[in-house]
Amino acid sequence: MLKDKKFWVGMALSVVLLAVSVRGVDFGEVWTALQAARWGWLGAALPLYLVGYWSRAKRVSQILAPIKKVPTARVLPPLVIGFMFNNVLPGRLGEFVFAWLLGKREGISRTASLAAVVISRILDGFTILAFFLFGWFAFLKVGEGAGPSVFEIGGLEFTRHELVGKVYLAGILGLVVFFLVFAACFALVAWKDFSLRLADVILGVFPARFSRLGKQAIEKFVTGLDILRQPGALVKVFLFNFIPWGLELFTYYFAARCFGLDLNLRQCALIMGMTNLAMIAPGGPGGVGLFEFGGLVCLALYGVEKPVALAYIVLVHAIILLPIDLWGAWYFWREGITVKQALEER
Repeated sequence: MLKDKKFWVGMALSVVLLAVSVRGVDFGEVWTALQAARWGWLGAALPLYLVGYWSRAKRVSQILAPIKKVPTARVLPPLVIGFMFNNVLPGRLGEFVFAWLLGKREGISRTASLAAVVISRILDGFTILAFFLFGWFAFLKVGEGAGPSVFEIGGLEFTRHELVGKVYLAGILGLVVFFLVFAACFALVAWKDFSLRLADVILGVFPARFSRLGKQAIEKFVTGLDILRQPGALVKVFLFNFIPWGLELFTYYFAARCFGLDLNLRQCALIMGMTNLAMIAPGGPGGVGLFEFGGLVCLALYGVEKPVALAYIVLVHAIILLPIDLWGAWYFWREGITVKQALEER
């Protein structure tokens, strides 16, 4: 992992964006904002966010149904463990740990499990974009409203037009990325025979054993995409996907109440969309730096003071990372596997 260039690129990007996010911020004022926060609102935010993981496990169970019916309760431990690894390791390695552990527990090919992960992430992407569009109207209002014409983030100055442009660009890039991945997966399923023949040609330049294993992996991956052959089931899963993300939206909403921020659900939806779209880029563990920068862009447009904005976005990120890390660590211990085993097998 340490020899992988992508690892260092992701870490560098996280460090740079984190530095930009905190530059010029008075940490004494951040601490004051945290001390003045009304922490009782976390009592509403945390349970909703954690319940969202049951619905995420239910979604994976629905995606796997054409291959094997796996109860939600059986999907939940590998899912939570996978998210824990995503939060502590760069490059979203937790997705591979999840696929390996789920396959190991349920007798499913890890490649097919990985395909289910890919479908989950594509659906997540389109759902995030839907929330982004829901919040877009709040952005349009900000873009046309009164207020400062120049904003400062991390010592860098941006005009209102530039910041709104960055938000639009994030939405467009997110749509392009998720559409291309979805189109590629759909093509694999719709033209399976052609795809396998093409894979044969490409893999034919490699040694026979490698070529055979590669073809088998592709076949299993395509099997894991079987839900794409059932449009009705796919739409059902997509609509169900609004439950976990809707619950996460309220995490942003109630966290805002901790700091007395009068953000409505549209504005919180836009912040949620931006923070998650920012994490499409390769980054360090848990998307640190990318998440904060994406959120601060929106909060700057909303006119939130920098110390309060940073305290708020850090709190939201902590709610998203820390409870699931503790939950995942408990499941990991219960499964009786080691970190070395998980990373080698993935």
